[in-house]
Amino acid sequence: MNNSDYELISIIIPCYNESEGIPALKQELLPVLSKLRERKNVEVICVNDGSTDDTYLQLEKHLGEHVQIINHPKNAGLSAAIKTGLTSAKGQIICTIDSDCTYHPKYLIDLLDLMYPDVDVVTASPYHPRGRVKNVPGWRLFLSKGLSNLYRIVLPQRLYTYTSMFRAYRREVLEEIPITYPGFLGLVEVIAEAMLCGYRVVELPTELSNRVYGRSKLRVVKVILSHLNYIKKLTIRRLLPTASSQTIKPLPTSAKKAIRR
Repeated sequence: MNNSDYELISIIIPCYNESEGIPALKQELLPVLSKLRERKNVEVICVNDGSTDDTYLQLEKHLGEHVQIINHPKNAGLSAAIKTGLTSAKGQIICTIDSDCTYHPKYLIDLLDLMYPDVDVVTASPYHPRGRVKNVPGWRLFLSKGLSNLYRIVLPQRLYTYTSMFRAYRREVLEEIPITYPGFLGLVEVIAEAMLCGYRVVELPTELSNRVYGRSKLRVVKVILSHLNYIKKLTIRRLLPTASSQTIKPLPTSAKKAIRR
């Protein structure tokens, strides 16, 4: 691992109606935590986002002695769960991972290996030429790849995958970039706005698998429309920067440094 080995790592795991999958999460996550803790200080925060099943009880049963569990009284969405986790997190490196293990937790080690001093965000990328997908429905791949291709056109850093939640951030990125959109769109927003502020984002080729337990929370039509609306706004900002300058925050000091890298 790199020279940030002594930094505290905070891992945030949003959970919503994931009762069936919590035992599998434990099985996949705990060996990875053991390896990370050989050379890192690590804390894990599970945010139970207003689940209506017994996700909380399953978290307590299987992971209670290993993680901090925070409850939302009502479902507030993925972005809100990450914000809540960030509020409690103490680390200077913040990782966000999926509770359904569609990205295997083992990739946490690889994410952190890429967090060099000149890197601000590392994101999982199954659509990278060296990435792969396994048993993911065709319609979902079409949606996710199609949106990523559109973001690739309008954003300054050319990634293959913009829609993954499986990421590592320097804390300042999440503190400087407010997540204003709910749900999955907020995940794209934070990486898009980080790019526009000059932070450096790199990709880790990974495997994306279809979920084994529970059901996807994706609302397809709503997701498509919200992304297209955001892409339109990004396009306007990129084509007419002076017209949109009043809505863009001044660059933080760290981001200005990033631009000069």
